Amino acid sequence: MTDILDFKAMQFYGPVTALEFMGPSLLLAARGSNLSIYNWKLTQVMKEVQVFKRNKIQGIVVGPSSIMIWGAYSLAFITKDELLKDFKLREYTLRDWIMVGDWGYDGSAWIVTAHNVLLRISGDCKRVERTYTCGIDCILYSASIFFSEDNVYVAAGTVFGNIEVWSSRNGATISSLKGHEGSIFNVQFSETGRRLVSSSDDRSVRIWDLHTNDCIAVGWGHSARIWQAKYLDDDTIISVGEDNTTRVWKLRDARLDCAQIWEGHSGRSIWSLAIRDDRNIISTGGADGGIRIWNMATKPSIIDGRRTMDFEDIARSIAIKIGSIKQCTATGTTAYAFSTTTGYVVLFETVDNLWKKIYYNPALAGYSLLKGWDDKPYVCIGDRQGFVYIIGTEDSSQCIIINPPSESSNKVIDMVPLSKGGMLYTLVQYGNAETPWSLIALQDDNGISLEYVLALSAQPTFPIASACIHPDEELLVVGSRFGALAAYRVETSPVPVAASGCWRRIISDDCITSVIPKDTYDNSMDILVTSRNGSYSVCNISFSTETGLAMLEKLHLNRMAKGSIEGAAYVDSGLVFWGFRNNYFFVWNESLQHEIMSEVCGGPHRSWHFMISPTTKFSFVYTKASSISIVKDVGTRAAFSAASVTQEGSHGREIRAISVAPVSNDRNALLVATGAEDTCIRLSNVFGDGRLRNLCVLRRHVSGLQQLQWSPNGRYLFSSAAREEFIVWKVTVRGQNVYLYPISSAPITTNLPDLRVMDFAVNETTYNGALCYFIVTVYSDSAIRLWLFHPSDASFRLLSMGRYKTCCIFKAEFYHTVNSFHLLIGGSDGNIASWNLSEIRRVALYSPASELTTRFDFPEPEWILTAHQSSIRSLMIIRNTDSSAEGSFFIVSGGDDNCITITKYGSSFLPSIKYAVADAHASTVTSLTRFTEDVVLSVGVDQRIRAWKFLPDSDNLLSLLEEAYTTVSDTGCISTGTIRDHACATLLIGGAGLAVWHVDKK
Repeated sequence: MTDILDFKAMQFYGPVTALEFMGPSLLLAARGSNLSIYNWKLTQVMKEVQVFKRNKIQGIVVGPSSIMIWGAYSLAFITKDELLKDFKLREYTLRDWIMVGDWGYDGSAWIVTAHNVLLRISGDCKRVERTYTCGIDCILYSASIFFSEDNVYVAAGTVFGNIEVWSSRNGATISSLKGHEGSIFNVQFSETGRRLVSSSDDRSVRIWDLHTNDCIAVGWGHSARIWQAKYLDDDTIISVGEDNTTRVWKLRDARLDCAQIWEGHSGRSIWSLAIRDDRNIISTGGADGGIRIWNMATKPSIIDGRRTMDFEDIARSIAIKIGSIKQCTATGTTAYAFSTTTGYVVLFETVDNLWKKIYYNPALAGYSLLKGWDDKPYVCIGDRQGFVYIIGTEDSSQCIIINPPSESSNKVIDMVPLSKGGMLYTLVQYGNAETPWSLIALQDDNGISLEYVLALSAQPTFPIASACIHPDEELLVVGSRFGALAAYRVETSPVPVAASGCWRRIISDDCITSVIPKDTYDNSMDILVTSRNGSYSVCNISFSTETGLAMLEKLHLNRMAKGSIEGAAYVDSGLVFWGFRNNYFFVWNESLQHEIMSEVCGGPHRSWHFMISPTTKFSFVYTKASSISIVKDVGTRAAFSAASVTQEGSHGREIRAISVAPVSNDRNALLVATGAEDTCIRLSNVFGDGRLRNLCVLRRHVSGLQQLQWSPNGRYLFSSAAREEFIVWKVTVRGQNVYLYPISSAPITTNLPDLRVMDFAVNETTYNGALCYFIVTVYSDSAIRLWLFHPSDASFRLLSMGRYKTCCIFKAEFYHTVNSFHLLIGGSDGNIASWNLSEIRRVALYSPASELTTRFDFPEPEWILTAHQSSIRSLMIIRNTDSSAEGSFFIVSGGDDNCITITKYGSSFLPSIKYAVADAHASTVTSLTRFTEDVVLSVGVDQRIRAWKFLPDSDNLLSLLEEAYTTVSDTGCISTGTIRDHACATLLIGGAGLAVWHVDKK
């Protein structure tokens, strides 16, 4: 029996409410009431300490020798020398809310409170030494302090949209700045005190001249409220806001222009911003709990690497008539090749910034197709007669001409360059749909030579767009512009090689923009497939050695947050996509969920090429109007460290569901699925020390998640949301990789867009010897639907539909005995209701499928019991282990009435409430879980975790064992799991953030 539980908070991934740099490598970060100390250069947590008992930290400022920390009414100080040592903080409480704190020239601490009062703190930081007021006593949303040699100035951002600047000398108002149309969320003096920057509810950033009281510049660009705006230098502003972007503003000619936009957080709101003293390093903290480091020394280099050249200037420099540029490509990592409408191929060499012509053929005038190998000094060109030219860009005398397969081949309409070891390949498609495709194989060994040309049978309605080749075996996979894949064995044959397999609509009907080998095996490989519609998939293609046919299995399907995908690559930091969003070209790190770079190029309807190499450089070249622009020579590692991750985050919105998988991809971690109001499912590993490793973010749902549940065997994940969304995901674990593919969705039966699947229950069973699932879904309109789901054909069969009353049903559970099967629900009316579904289940599982042509009548409830005064938010069933009470259960429920109720029910007697804890929590009991056989855990909106000893043989069925406070606000869900070889269990708490706890049984 368990008598004592020891709760230990390990990590909290919640809103980062304050950030501050200290010294060359330390970063102080606040989440809830905890202060974390990071070495941001090493991405290590040096220390974590709870500063306040309950209040959340909202500000940190580092002084000459001490650090000031505040939040709500609470205030604390710590010396720099004590920071990494064992220390105890004393929490001071003021009478008013603290808006801002700062350190004066003499090392004294100053504070501005919410009623526009300035306080000077004594030198020992233990008492208020002096109070300063002005004539304007209004509620503030923000404040800033500026120190001169003989005065202290306060800029007060009011709830009414005004900024009042006043002096401590006599309390007189110096400036009253009007222009914003909403509450002022942030104000900051410039370094000289002559200007002020402000941000507001009206989504604008404004710069004010404090000598003239004029607004000298306004910046528009944020799509939501702006929480912070700070000076980087006199002409540069950094801002963060509710739209989850960080923006860099430049003051030019009385205009505030948005120079850069950085995206690196999930969900909604970047709450905190810090700038290091050298002005090169910036840190942002979001509602997702993530902390990003942005390197200003690297970011501008991307922009500084841009070069723009006019067509006419190019023509004059090499004394030819180029007409206009048709296509462009990178070649040999340091050069770019361009084809012209006049038949020339010209080269721009970035090392010496020189243009030169490398090839001319009048047959290329008017029409040509240019492609190249990014890391090889060769390009391939196709003409209107079907000829293909392989040309050396370093030595143009190297030229191989490949004849068309036949006189009727027509023009070359597309080519895909490939490489493997010392071999180069070009896959060629011709204008005549009957002409076989050509796979041209070239040997690259001290020069280039033709090895062979292999004919491949063309697939109907299959314009090629992308391809990949197995690095170890002769297997070729081709992607189409219409969303299809085809697989071939690359082997010599006197006749065109037939496709081993062809599969349509892999993701959608949109273009397959890239096919990349991911993991390879004997006669098979996992490939990454990207679509122009912004989605991507991981598929396995395997070849049968007996039949020669190929089989395709879809393992994973996901989409980016926004934009199209034009290409992808795996680099050291993970999976990287590039594509277009409106008139922007962008590069996005999908693994770390942040944008690396963006370029306003006018959109995809132009000639462009992007090249990335993990060991060299990346570049983006594009044409716009009558010019060529090249963003070049940015080191890959420098570019990808431009937004490094100090702390991985979770969801940026409230987490509503947590489920620990019965399997894992790592023996040292739990595999956890979380769902939130950001409509995303996050798959993560949670390690024994509380660390979180994000595996993927699934964007399939279009509304906020309500519930998640793994199947008992871990092969499927079930998820529900609003809009009647109920999705079944197939789970595939391959080493450290975990793939999820949405194999089916429950059919939508109404036209109500706001109808939510509040909860569901799943019973794993067999049907004719095959695995199947008996599922009930309950809805916000009191509807109940019974389904039979067959994974073998991913089919849903609606067995029956019913309705409880008119209230919302929050919870659903199955329970069964040897001879009966029941459904239990908890609703917003405070009632628990039960239905006997034994007959429906028996007929559904044991009748031939042909006989299940009509729906079953939904039965009447067998009993209804009032258990709570208001909504039931949590529900669980504990089977009675007493052999004398076989077939009886305890139903544990928690509700909006703060109560936990235990109801006893059995097959031989009616249900009755046996025990109730009237004040189990100080607010709604949101979640219950069975921790051990005799321990139940509960959490509530009061942010309390409570452990209850379950005593089935006692009159008092629940006895409080232990309780703890969690920094997760809006607490909504909990789940537990045990990592292999770990003595203690892991407790996960979700709400406005995610907390990881250890629970040790003593």
